[in-house]
Amino acid sequence: MNQLSKEGVTVNYKLTKISKRISYILRHHPEQIGIHLDTYGRVDLKLFITKFNHYYRRSPISVPLIVKIMKNSDKKRLAIDNGTIRALYGHSVPGIKPLSSPTTPPKILFHGTTHHAARLIQTEGIKKMDRDFVHLSSTTSMAHQVGARRDPHPVIFNVHARQASKDGLTFYPTASGIWLVDYVPPKYLTIRK
Repeated sequence: MNQLSKEGVTVNYKLTKISKRISYILRHHPEQIGIHLDTYGRVDLKLFITKFNHYYRRSPISVPLIVKIMKNSDKKRLAIDNGTIRALYGHSVPGIKPLSSPTTPPKILFHGTTHHAARLIQTEGIKKMDRDFVHLSSTTSMAHQVGARRDPHPVIFNVHARQASKDGLTFYPTASGIWLVDYVPPKYLTIRK
């Protein structure tokens, strides 16, 4: 039993050490391993793992290990979204825009769009296109206002956000009532009648 306890401590120490290295790179010195962060501090997950493992040869990481670190951490320090990884807070890299911590969204959020775009969305989902994130509204009136910018009679989608969150999508709230997410697959969407 004593031996198991020691092994547990050793494993936790190693995970903590790796977690601190990951956070250090993503918060303060991405250039140290040869990566560049986007506006919100994100970098391609596979590239990050490759560069991290090349730099820290004795402590290789993998997606399952990062997920394990995230699950065992008492503080949410990292997020994996749509093939990217980011530190959630504490950036000292200039130009990184802060995001609030990911939060469980309401059961339903809304998205207003044109009739033309709605046809594509039904098969391809809601993509961020030229934005950093997909923007979802917390009320139907907000969604209608957004959609009406390009279509006088916009199509409003119900976004089954709570279920999407349970299935692993990450949602970021904003003070303005807009929720940010990387992508919404079609299976979480229904047209509001």
